[in-house]
Amino acid sequence: IVSAGAWMSTLVPETKGLCVPVRQVVAWFDCPPNQFHKDSFPVFIVGDDIVNDCFYGFPQYGAQPGFKIGKYNHLFEVVDPTTINRTMTPEDDCALRSGVQKYFKSADGKVLHYGVCMFTNTPDNHFIIDRHPRHPQVILCSACSGHGFKMSSGIGQLLANMVVHGGAGSSEVQEELAIHRLSAQRSGHSEFLEACARS
Repeated sequence: IVSAGAWMSTLVPETKGLCVPVRQVVAWFDCPPNQFHKDSFPVFIVGDDIVNDCFYGFPQYGAQPGFKIGKYNHLFEVVDPTTINRTMTPEDDCALRSGVQKYFKSADGKVLHYGVCMFTNTPDNHFIIDRHPRHPQVILCSACSGHGFKMSSGIGQLLANMVVHGGAGSSEVQEELAIHRLSAQRSGHSEFLEACARS
């Protein structure tokens, strides 16, 4: 099983245009005590389809103070995972602060802490879970596009089923994974399938 996240195209070069790493930044903003506490404020996703912004975050919880917010696909900044800038820039602050100012005005304090990570996006923003077209003993798994982590235990069960049952897995798994299979009908997949056919 190859499930290498942002390094997928390093290990499987044919996936270069299919599994694209982008830089992602989250920050914890100073905010009034207790207003964004876990007892009175939920985990959230909020956005505006007209201007194509989607923010997500978490209430104040645990040892890290502040209100946590991220912007889905942040600045759409494609990166090399070995040279990614791990420092928060003024552009990062501006992108995140725009969401704070638009939706959570009272949390518009200074940045207390930040983190830089990566999403691995596919052209249609769906997972890729399938056997390699030329090497059927290899299962490719890019459970990504910004929502893979929260589904990792379920993805692990599906992968285990594919390994134990062989081929595409049991009939139940085949149905569940249909949307995540490699297919020329999915955006960006034709190029990958053609590259595999040539190699």
